[in-house]
Amino acid sequence: MGEILFYIAEYPYQPESEELNNGYISIEVDDILEVDIDSLKEEEDETIEDPKGWLFGKNQRTGSVGFFPGTYVKFERRNASVNAVVRPQPSTPTVPPRVHRLVDAFFLKPILCSHCNDYIWGTGKVGMKCQGCGRCFHERCGKLVAKETCRKMDSASSPKSETLDTSKPLEQWSVSNVTEWMAACNLYPYSHVFSKYSITGSQLLNLNDAQLQDMEIHDDYDRKAIMLCVDELSKRQSMQSYGSSLPRGAAGEACCPATDHSFVEYSFSSLQQCHLCEKFLLGLMRQGYQCQECGLCCHRQCSAEQVPECSREKTEKLRRDSLSYSSIFGITLDQQFSVEAQSAPSVLIRCTQEIEERGKQSGDDLFNAYKATASSDKINQLKSLFNEENNEDLNLEGFSLQSIAGLVKKYLRELPSPVIPVIFYDKFIHAARLSDPEQCRKSLVDLVSQLPPHHQSTIAYLMGHFCRICQHQETIRQQKPFTFLAEVFCHILLRPSWEKIIEIVYNTELHIAIFEHLLQGGDWGEKLPAPTVPPRPPKPRPLDHAPSPVPATTSSAASLSEADWYWGNISREEVNDKLRDMPDGTFLVRDASTKAHGDYTLTLRKGGSNKLIKIFHANQRYGFVEPYEFKSVVDLINHYRSNSLAQYNKTLDVTLQHPISRFDKGDEVNPESIEDMFKNILDINESYLEKTHQYDKHFERHSKTTQELQLKHQALDAFKETVSVFQDQMNLHEQFQKEAAPNEIQKLQDNFLLLQTRLNDIIESKKRLEIDLKNETTEIRMLIAEMNSLKPEIKRLHKKREQYRKWLIDNGVRSSEIDKHLEENYNEGERNLVSTPQTTLERLPHYDQSTWLVECGREDAIKLLTRKPNGTFLIRKSKTQRGCFALSIVHQGGEIGNCIIKKTETGFGFTEPYCIHETLLDLVVHYQQVSLAEHNDQLDVTLAYPVLASQEVVYARMN
Repeated sequence: MGEILFYIAEYPYQPESEELNNGYISIEVDDILEVDIDSLKEEEDETIEDPKGWLFGKNQRTGSVGFFPGTYVKFERRNASVNAVVRPQPSTPTVPPRVHRLVDAFFLKPILCSHCNDYIWGTGKVGMKCQGCGRCFHERCGKLVAKETCRKMDSASSPKSETLDTSKPLEQWSVSNVTEWMAACNLYPYSHVFSKYSITGSQLLNLNDAQLQDMEIHDDYDRKAIMLCVDELSKRQSMQSYGSSLPRGAAGEACCPATDHSFVEYSFSSLQQCHLCEKFLLGLMRQGYQCQECGLCCHRQCSAEQVPECSREKTEKLRRDSLSYSSIFGITLDQQFSVEAQSAPSVLIRCTQEIEERGKQSGDDLFNAYKATASSDKINQLKSLFNEENNEDLNLEGFSLQSIAGLVKKYLRELPSPVIPVIFYDKFIHAARLSDPEQCRKSLVDLVSQLPPHHQSTIAYLMGHFCRICQHQETIRQQKPFTFLAEVFCHILLRPSWEKIIEIVYNTELHIAIFEHLLQGGDWGEKLPAPTVPPRPPKPRPLDHAPSPVPATTSSAASLSEADWYWGNISREEVNDKLRDMPDGTFLVRDASTKAHGDYTLTLRKGGSNKLIKIFHANQRYGFVEPYEFKSVVDLINHYRSNSLAQYNKTLDVTLQHPISRFDKGDEVNPESIEDMFKNILDINESYLEKTHQYDKHFERHSKTTQELQLKHQALDAFKETVSVFQDQMNLHEQFQKEAAPNEIQKLQDNFLLLQTRLNDIIESKKRLEIDLKNETTEIRMLIAEMNSLKPEIKRLHKKREQYRKWLIDNGVRSSEIDKHLEENYNEGERNLVSTPQTTLERLPHYDQSTWLVECGREDAIKLLTRKPNGTFLIRKSKTQRGCFALSIVHQGGEIGNCIIKKTETGFGFTEPYCIHETLLDLVVHYQQVSLAEHNDQLDVTLAYPVLASQEVVYARMN
């Protein structure tokens, strides 16, 4: 009579036939086994709760008595004494180790296979999961590890196995699911494009080459690589027409363990098939492994299986079949140059010098050169030349600027570890999340100083190159935000390790911020461009408005009176006229309208409107706010010509770039002949069409994204409500469990766990939606910035064209002849720009004030707006605040919100310091593009529909 111990089987065990005859019994998962405590054999490291050897007991399910492995069971409880089962003395064999207990698993988010370290993705039965240790494997890899020892991992090192009980069809994949899959397939350079166009799983099923071209993916190789991945995901017939890199049957020879292959991760420049399974390698870079000795190419998954031995007899053939074998590309930076001899790899120095030199000679836009997509064939041809010839003697004349820029990007993408090494990735991301811009910038620059010497030298060289490009853009008057370059290089200069590659999809905004902060904050031996100073005439013209006398206390009074940007005592209306349609950064200084002697007003163009900044003085010092630091107005202006005004006001992140000179005579038309003028007007018209086309594309994308944003905000509200319902249900379950009978507790617990799982899924989906919202909000801001930068140029080109047109008419050329020249150069009817000079900027009914400026009270406004769609609005005079106006607008849920529009000295707006709009019309046009949420979180809506305009017309014109 002894105490009985109860164990539950965690793993199945089936004895061999000989063991069955020697007293061993079979067990299945969840079998209950009784063991007499007196029959336990004492071992040094063995306890009742953690038996190491064989146990002798009874299987309650089968009634069999015998030996079973103690490592296959877990202790449940002990009970009072009962009749003991007598334990015989067996010839105990070695205790069998736990093996993996694999079950079919289904995946939505890609996860690394614990055997081959490649990602498991797809729909249907593509992988397995061990119920013991939680590791996941490809279906093929699972068969290889089925009998391996299963070792439980602690929670810290255990992989996060996000699996499903059933497969989720591709048709139900969200945009986030698609972009995560793209990261696992090494297609992440285009993940932001797929996110931008909101490509879901159902759209992915029907994706074709033409649609990819419409999404501005112009490179043939990239489109083919994407379609290969889509075919594999959707289980369509793969594109075998691209040809095999290895004849069939070559991989079918007897295999042996790969003990002598020198496999390295490799980026192939052409579509490549695995030499083992003959399927295509997927992705745009780092598609698989290549043996450095024999040239054998294979998937990561295939390399983890048995492969043919590295045969020197096959070396030449395999290298011949492997089209991308090279000696310069795809090797680490420390193998390519000496930091004592040069500042960067030779291929980078040669290409960047060529790009800069061509930019100087041709005046081409170098930002566009990097952003454009060059032919993969040309880039690969150039790559081969660099592998074969001396870099210094290489003749690049036969290659376009875009091809050379494309080679730079390709070279950097194919580095085994990027310019910012993967081991530093988390540190850079952490620094980029700092809220204080100055602290963020300093932390990032400090991190660069900690990089290995070759990486530190290379990033310094590249940043110097980017600074010189920015200087070039200033020279050709094509200044653009740094974001243009950052979007190109943000995933090239840094990326996470392979195990965390999915994070790259959600860190794009941080990558861009890292690039911009480093470019602006580091000392790269080159300065970002200073504003261009216009040439001064030998003798200044007299001022139309004589400047007020400068106080005698000012040490540099004479220099202020000579400053071309100082206009003296002119009115605000005249200033508005001079700054109209000017680009951001344009400025002038005038005497302040207040009577304080020695105060001035700086008027700055920013975001398509004028910002008025008062310049104060006291104790022979000048400045915007106390303490005043500058000895003169000239010193203050000079300081902010090279330093951002964000130091004074975070919303004014711009320098004083373009002074309005009172000495400038303006544009003069002095052609040598009528033929020259016809050439000029055609060139101007071509530029005009190009800019308006760009604006139209940005406007269309902005309108679509804004509508998507509103829908996603509604979905987010629904998520919040669902989470609240689930949490209430779980609280109710917890209360029931406390009061339930013992036989009901297990069912309640199971139901509670199911609710918890579903709640976690909902919370995860909510987080992804919030990330999508943040990305789309950023995109909208960028589109608005790009449109605002295009507006002044479009209007300037239109004005210039009309000047040329007037000159031709004044010199005897008939209007019909001018129209004929324009029609010959462009398709007739495509754009009738001469007879209809208005552009997209002025085609909205918002420009007609009668559609939204209404004489009514609050009650009448509510009646007019009731049952109107979100974004319908009107503006009326405020009854409560004299001289102000009120905005009434329909927002989420059909509610009608009201906001006061203030009128201050600096302009119209909702609150300081945003009262910057010269007229109500300017305010309406601005918030037609920008959400009111920046002033009121409850009003996440734009001024979409003037209440008295036809909504069908508004929608058609916006889209």
